[in-house]
Amino acid sequence: MKRTGFLFEQIIDYHNIRLAFLKAVKGNRSSQSVINFCKNTKKNYLAKNLAAVREKLCALNCGWGNYYSFEISDPKRRSISTAPVEQRIMHHAIMNIAAPVFERPLIHHTYACRKGKGTHAAVLYAFNQCKSQNWFLKLDIRKYFDSIDHTILKGQIKKLIKDERVIFLLNGVIESYETNPGKGVPIGNLTSQYFANLYLCALDHFILEKLRPAGFCRYMDDFVLWASSQAELKKMYEAVNNFVFQELALSLKQPVFGKTAFGLPFLGFLVKDKGIFLLQKSKKRTQKRMKEVNTLLRLNLFTEEKAAQRVQSVFSAIKLARTNRFRKVLCKKGEAVECSF
Repeated sequence: MKRTGFLFEQIIDYHNIRLAFLKAVKGNRSSQSVINFCKNTKKNYLAKNLAAVREKLCALNCGWGNYYSFEISDPKRRSISTAPVEQRIMHHAIMNIAAPVFERPLIHHTYACRKGKGTHAAVLYAFNQCKSQNWFLKLDIRKYFDSIDHTILKGQIKKLIKDERVIFLLNGVIESYETNPGKGVPIGNLTSQYFANLYLCALDHFILEKLRPAGFCRYMDDFVLWASSQAELKKMYEAVNNFVFQELALSLKQPVFGKTAFGLPFLGFLVKDKGIFLLQKSKKRTQKRMKEVNTLLRLNLFTEEKAAQRVQSVFSAIKLARTNRFRKVLCKKGEAVECSF
């Protein structure tokens, strides 16, 4: 694959940095860190701060790191690490220009963190495969973000980009975080989404071009293969397991083989050949979120308009499944929230 150059000058262009700032603070303008970065606009602090960001990029002296870390448990426990505002702006500035380069080698059926893709598109593809194939193999990487090997990732990036200054910047981001020596990228960095999609790209091509299953899709580190028999999938599993270990220094969780007629648990849904349903754990999570909305509304911490917006957001995440009755029951329980379908 031909490598891409002449990216650095586009990255440090002031208009690109201004756009990066707008993306970095979107939805977070009320946070104290953003307020501090933008404070005292009469003295034009914002323009000065953006100019300082540009100077650091130009000098290749970004001071990557200093993450703020916290844990979430929705739906499973994860450690999130967020970079300071200044660095988040630099991440966006780099990826505004480099994102198309990272997109280029990806296969069509990888759905996470990509425009025009997403959870629902992945589930719909899975549904179509379940209607036409008898068996599936569902695989997941053990502690994926924590296990990404820095040396392998840097090598993959070097195959895409020939601009040495951009490689230096990206290598600095990679080296700024470790879970173990030479391992791990932070969940929370914009760049990590692109790194994680790229890292398994070689596996995608290996599966499609060498193993040739009847169907295949990936959502970050969750991926599914379909075939007409379990025997075919068992052979494919051995090949995938070897590739993941030898080429990517990763390990797989326990494989899940199943008949499509009984249902494929995928991205919070139960995908069968006859329809798409909601998993019980997804129902419980939806009920919890609805209860939180009603509580905030009763405490006058939400306006009715904001509560209705939140409900619509919660329901839009599950509307792909057969959930009409479930949503109506939730609306009856939440007397103060007006629901629409």
